[in-house]
Amino acid sequence: MSENIEISVSNLHSVLDCPLCFWLAAKGLGPPTFPLPGVLSRMDAVIKGYMKEFVGRSDLPEWFPVKGTFLGATGKMKATDPKSGVTLKGMLDALVLTPDGRYYIVDYKTASPKEEIPDYYQMQLDGYAFLLEGNGKPVAGGALLYFTPEEEDLSERKISFRITPLHAEVDPKRVLCPLMQVKKILGMESPPQPSDDCEWCEWRGEIGKTLR
Repeated sequence: MSENIEISVSNLHSVLDCPLCFWLAAKGLGPPTFPLPGVLSRMDAVIKGYMKEFVGRSDLPEWFPVKGTFLGATGKMKATDPKSGVTLKGMLDALVLTPDGRYYIVDYKTASPKEEIPDYYQMQLDGYAFLLEGNGKPVAGGALLYFTPEEEDLSERKISFRITPLHAEVDPKRVLCPLMQVKKILGMESPPQPSDDCEWCEWRGEIGKTLR
């Protein structure tokens, strides 16, 4: 395995979900992927299109989770962990420059909000913080911004959305152990053990038994 290993922020948590699935995916043998439903893709485009109007401005909507100058989405960013040699890459939905000169991460979600930030979303926010600080941008914090359809009368053929921010503390150091795991697993010649609760590995095992 080449030492030049890259992984996207969105895939970083998968190394913790199941080492075997992660190892197999790196060899092109991962579980099947499913395209994002068209309605969610359209919602995402509408949200990002609306927020583009605020790039360079500080008069943000009152429901927006943080005050400052809205910088919008970032281009592709990369940062390399010097210890593991693994490069993390990704694009942020939105970035805000706060009055104290730091940067605040905002990630849009078209879903129902949870009471607490799920581990995989926390890993994403920490990964984005790693990218920013690796590119010389000090981080102030992060938030998930949920857009959830309301239940209402559709006689006017319109749907309103409830907008819910969920703030999070971010720590780029939390991604260092997963990055070391990435290097370790991808350096293995033989497959690693699966996670005990991996449903894909359980399914593969049952299929194997059936086909014997």
